[in-house]
Amino acid sequence: MESNTKNRDYCLSILQEYTRGESLLKHAYAVETCVKSYAKKFNEDEAYWGNVALLHDFDYEMYPSMEDHPFKGAEILKEKGFDDEFRNTILSHAGYSG
Repeated sequence: MESNTKNRDYCLSILQEYTRGESLLKHAYAVETCVKSYAKKFNEDEAYWGNVALLHDFDYEMYPSMEDHPFKGAEILKEKGFDDEFRNTILSHAGYSG
């Protein structure tokens, strides 16, 4: 079975469950496209990195404060079975996350 980290349909369903705003959805898709291009350029896993990009801000509408974003998202992803590496990669996009 494909892991959550590489299953775009599953990641897309999470994004669409938590994100309703058109501009934030467009942002997620644009970042996904760019990051997948970088992954290809550097011979990295395009599916993995695309899904990291797709979900990096999925919690922002519900938890926009620096105290909550992206920490709440990481908690949600843990509950949904995503591994530490995937969640820590998402956390790393916020310079204040440590």
